[in-house]
Amino acid sequence: MKKRGHYCKVCGEYKANEKFSGKGHAVHICKTCAALPPEKQAEEMALTRLVNLPWRLSKE
Repeated sequence: MKKRGHYCKVCGEYKANEKFSGKGHAVHICKTCAALPPEKQAEEMALTRLVNLPWRLSKE
């Protein structure tokens, strides 16, 4: 099954196209995450990568 919408790199969720701004589509960051301060964005992105790490390793 194909996921609908776009993936947000910061929160790690698939969201509807309307949840992304024009630049958000290209950088894969939704509007709510784009409103966060850069430090918080970096922290959330690192946590999302760590949570998804076992899935990525098992796929390889």
